[in-house]
Amino acid sequence: MSNRIFIGIATVLLTWNTQAQEVLALDQAIATALEHNHNLKIAELSSQQAANAATMGNAGMLPNVVALAGANVSQQNSNLEFATGQTQDVEGAQSLSQNMSLGISQTLFAGGRIQHSYALLKTAEQSASLAEQQAMESTIAMVWSQYTGLALLQRSVVTAQQVLLFSSQRYERAMLTNSLGGSNTTERLSAEVDLNRDSINLLEVQAQYQLAKNSFATYIGREDSDFLVEESGITDAINATDLPDDLLANLRENNSALLLAQTSVNAASLQEKLQQSTLFPTIAAQASYGLNQSQAEAGFLTASQQQGLNAGISLQYNLFSGFQSKTQRQNAALEVLKAQEQLDQVSETLENTLANAMDVFNNAIKIAAIETKNMEVAERRLMRMSELHALGKASSLELREAQIAWLNAKNGMYSAHFQAVNAKITVLALVGSLGT
Repeated sequence: MSNRIFIGIATVLLTWNTQAQEVLALDQAIATALEHNHNLKIAELSSQQAANAATMGNAGMLPNVVALAGANVSQQNSNLEFATGQTQDVEGAQSLSQNMSLGISQTLFAGGRIQHSYALLKTAEQSASLAEQQAMESTIAMVWSQYTGLALLQRSVVTAQQVLLFSSQRYERAMLTNSLGGSNTTERLSAEVDLNRDSINLLEVQAQYQLAKNSFATYIGREDSDFLVEESGITDAINATDLPDDLLANLRENNSALLLAQTSVNAASLQEKLQQSTLFPTIAAQASYGLNQSQAEAGFLTASQQQGLNAGISLQYNLFSGFQSKTQRQNAALEVLKAQEQLDQVSETLENTLANAMDVFNNAIKIAAIETKNMEVAERRLMRMSELHALGKASSLELREAQIAWLNAKNGMYSAHFQAVNAKITVLALVGSLGT
C-alpha cells in the first residue's frame, strides 16, 4: 500500500509542476545567453576598442595642432654694466614674460607608412570583429547542445514515469491475485522489487534533469530553473534539408577561424609594406603663430614684444641604424610566408573536418532512424506482452524483460537523437551558419 501511495503522490506532483512551469524556447534561451555570456561581452568590448582605434588620426593622417601659453614672473637684485660704461644697480627688480603660440604640423610623405598604418588598424578591427563572431557562435552551439540534452532528459523523466506506471500496475495485479490465492509470494515479491527499482530510477532521472536545468540556467544567465524546454525541435533538427547547398563554399566564405587566418595574412603583408617604408625619407611641414612679451625693471630694454608667423619644411632620413631596419624588413617578409602557411594549414584542416563532420552527421541520422524503429518495435512488444500477462499467457519475467528492452530502446533512441543534433551543430558551426 505504501508503494501505491508513493506512486500516486509522485505522479500528481510531477503533473502539477509540468503544468505550472513556463516553456523556454530555444531562441529565447540563445538570446538570454548572448546577453549574459561573459566571454562574449569581453569579445564585444575588445571589438569596440579596435573600432575606436581604427581612425585616420591614430594612423597619423590628420595634422597635429598644439596650443602653448606661458607666463613667468621673477624678482631679483640686478647689477648691470653696459658696453658704454654705464652701470645700473636695482634692488628687487621685477621682470614679467609671457608667450602664446598656435602650431600645426603635418607629415607630407613617409613612404606609405601612414597609409599602411591605417590599413593595419582596420585589419585589427576586422580581427576583433571575427573574434566576437567566434565567441557568439561558440555560445550558440553550447546553448543548443545543452538545450537538446535537457529536452532528452525531460523525455527520460516521462519514460521513467511510464515504466513506473507499468510496474505499479503489475504490482497491483500481483497483490490482487495473491490475495485471491491465484499466485505465489515469489511473484508478488518480484513485482515489488521491480517497482522499488523503477521508483529509484525515476528519482535518479529527475535529479539528473534538475541538475542539468540548474547548470543550464546558470550558463544562460537565468535566475531560476523553473522552466520546461520544447522537445519538438529535436526531430526537426535531425535532417539535412536546412543545410546550405554548397557546404565547402560556405566554409570558405563564412568560417570565422578561416577568415581570421586570412586576416593574419593581410596583416603580415601590411606589416611588410610598413617596414619597406623605412627606405624612404619622412617629409613634414610645420607652421606656427606666436606672441612673446617681456617687461623688466632692469636692463637695456624695459619692454619687448614679438609676434608673427613661422613656417617650414623638414626632411628626415635614417642613413644607418645598425642594420636594424634591414633585419626588420627580412623578418616581416618571412612573417608573410608563415601566415600563408598557417592559412593553408587551417584551410586544409577545416575542409577535412567538414568532410568528417558530414560523414558523422549522415551516419547519425541513419542510426537515429534505426533506433527509432527499434523503439517502436520494442513498444509494440511491450504492449503485446502486457496484454498476454493480463490474460495469464505470459510470465512476469517475460513482461519485465519486455519493459527493460523498451526502456533500453528508448534510451538508445534518445542518445542517437542527441548525437545527431550535436553532429548537425558541428556542421553548421563549420560553415558559419550558427549566427544566421
